Amino acid sequence: MKQRNNAFDLLCGLCILRMVTLHAICQTQLRQTPWWKETMLWTFFFMSFFFFKAGYFNKGITGETLPYLQDRIRRLFVPYLSWGVIGFVLAFFWLCLFPEHLDKAIGKVQTFTWLKSGLTFGNAPMWFLLSFFATYVLMHFIEKIPYLHWVVLFFPAIGYWLFKQGNPLWFLLDNVFCGTFFFYIGKVWRYILDRLTKPFALFISILLFVGFVLANIYLHGEYEMKTNLWVGPFWKVVLIMPLSLMGISGIFLTLPTPRVPFINYVGEHSMVYFVMHYPIVLSYAYASILLGHPFRKSIPDLIIILILAFTLCTIAVPFVERVPWLSGRWKK
Repeated sequence: MKQRNNAFDLLCGLCILRMVTLHAICQTQLRQTPWWKETMLWTFFFMSFFFFKAGYFNKGITGETLPYLQDRIRRLFVPYLSWGVIGFVLAFFWLCLFPEHLDKAIGKVQTFTWLKSGLTFGNAPMWFLLSFFATYVLMHFIEKIPYLHWVVLFFPAIGYWLFKQGNPLWFLLDNVFCGTFFFYIGKVWRYILDRLTKPFALFISILLFVGFVLANIYLHGEYEMKTNLWVGPFWKVVLIMPLSLMGISGIFLTLPTPRVPFINYVGEHSMVYFVMHYPIVLSYAYASILLGHPFRKSIPDLIIILILAFTLCTIAVPFVERVPWLSGRWKK
């Protein structure tokens, strides 16, 4: 069995924990609480990390185009469609119990405005799988032409320009240019770390992390992957994002990283937690409204949602991973 990378599994698990908590907090309307605003202030890069991680571990995105595309379609696009449809059906089931909301939802479908955000109605995080798929495809064709990969350095500027234009691309694909940039940073960071001694790599990583902390305090800028949202001047965001991704990952990779049982398990099976948690969170919210249960602004309900989401996802891991069109795990 291939040995797992504890450092990235731990980071991935932490990112999933943060993502599920964010969605639970949004449903309970606790996003503006001071403690969560502070958390967001220091973890805004969490979705960018998955693109960075993919680039770090990617050993090659070249080769024959047709087999490559078939593999990416099976691993990413098929689960995107599958879980998108599941979320869509589940959301309409709940909306049938709320006629006033159902009419509005039907109007969106009839006017095709749902295409703007893609197949995410009822399972909002599915935007990630499509953007991830598009990033892999874009990088493949870039690598086909020698030295064209240098163009990726200009991709943040394209992403920023799209943001200034109101993010006009359908399916939330305005973020693909920055996703490709983070992907390539991951490749470059792997190349650098492989050529440094561990003590020196740790020293460089600490410097980058300290640079991130100082920049985040005095030159704060954020990038939000889903909506290609730039908070702050362009140069601040472009400075802070690589510092955070390389600094934090470098420290974890160069220090002895123990396996933290539950968090690492979540990281090892992140796909299941990613695709399943939102319908669970949404169902709790709809069921609470139907039963007249006041779950808004409720910390106890937030805790219940988190326990329910992680428990059900953990139980489902072995079952979902056996179904290729749900997990993206196909036999080679």
